[in-house]
Amino acid sequence: MASIIDYMKKNKDTSFDDLALNDADILSLNEIGYIPFGEVLEPAFDLSQELTLRDVLEHYEGKRDKLDYNFIMTKERVDLLEEMISSQRFADLRLSHYVNDVDNELEKQFAAMIFRIPKINHTQIVFRGTDDTMVGWKEDFKLTYMREIPAHRSAIAYLKNYLSLHEDKVLVSGHSKGGNLAVYAVSHLPSELQDKIAQVYMFDAPGLHEAEVTLQSYQNIRDRLKVIRPEESIVGVMLNIDVEQEVVESQSFGVFQHAATRWQVSEETGDFVPAEKPTDLSLNLQQTFKQWTDELSSQELKALFDTVFDNLIDNGFLSLNELSHFNRESATTLFNVFNSLNAINEDKKNLMSKSAKLFFAAFAGNFKVAKIEAPKLNLPALPDFPDWEEIKSKFDKK
Repeated sequence: MASIIDYMKKNKDTSFDDLALNDADILSLNEIGYIPFGEVLEPAFDLSQELTLRDVLEHYEGKRDKLDYNFIMTKERVDLLEEMISSQRFADLRLSHYVNDVDNELEKQFAAMIFRIPKINHTQIVFRGTDDTMVGWKEDFKLTYMREIPAHRSAIAYLKNYLSLHEDKVLVSGHSKGGNLAVYAVSHLPSELQDKIAQVYMFDAPGLHEAEVTLQSYQNIRDRLKVIRPEESIVGVMLNIDVEQEVVESQSFGVFQHAATRWQVSEETGDFVPAEKPTDLSLNLQQTFKQWTDELSSQELKALFDTVFDNLIDNGFLSLNELSHFNRESATTLFNVFNSLNAINEDKKNLMSKSAKLFFAAFAGNFKVAKIEAPKLNLPALPDFPDWEEIKSKFDKK
């Protein structure tokens, strides 16, 4: 089985005349959209202007050993970028209109950019998925109870600004939350700008609220949607999308299938390798998410996620990267988080208990692994949160 990195190595010197632009190329362009070009290239280059990536990245040759891999700049994505910019196939790949906007006050995480391949007149607008900021993840969970989040408004404005000044048709893509931004923004464009959209690619992305799917503006672009998910999709089964999904094989399993660099493609054609069907895990999670959002009101979901994320942010956890570096200092901070949860009022405490029981009971009731059905669980009432100060004191004595 081949990944998009394997595909790129095999076809790096294959022209678009010999092998036309395909799904593997489009996914590859979308994946390098996770590279934080602003941090890598600025202030030496103006990323609002069009730059040939091969030319500008030559300035950073030999510095790879100093890169700090993280949640979004993974080794696989850097490998893919290096293969692409050193290839003849993508020799004239251009980057422009780069935006990376994280606003803690508005609770917004939005990043977008445009890749262009002049020799085949291909323009691809890429909306980045969630980065490692807590603000970004909190905004993701807002999708469960808000029809429009701050990043949606930014995505609409971004498309309007570009499309109003350019006549060529464009392809719009996004992975994870980026795919949600792509379909939402395109479905909220005026019809004259929608006519400039060739296709919209959603890579394992959450769908839309039911009310959004019924809008005429969404129906106008519905036949241009291409929805692609791994067989064990978890993120991509949230919310609603009413087009047929392409289910593909992955080298990974479980939540790690969300990493699109592990999806399987044909080295010869660039097509995705189709999976037989979604896994039981993915199908059951889809039903569980629906039950969860059906039985918890928007106000309850907001209160739940505000409580969890605000406590993490208020206690100094601003990114997933900080959670991953666990030491005595971070352990103490986590104790403070849990202790503050213990102090919340009874209504919120009961809501968190209700939410946890609902999610796990709904999921466990249908869960299968290796065709062995787990027993349905009759969960007892959840106990109060533990006394984290007492646990912390024992930790400190060791």
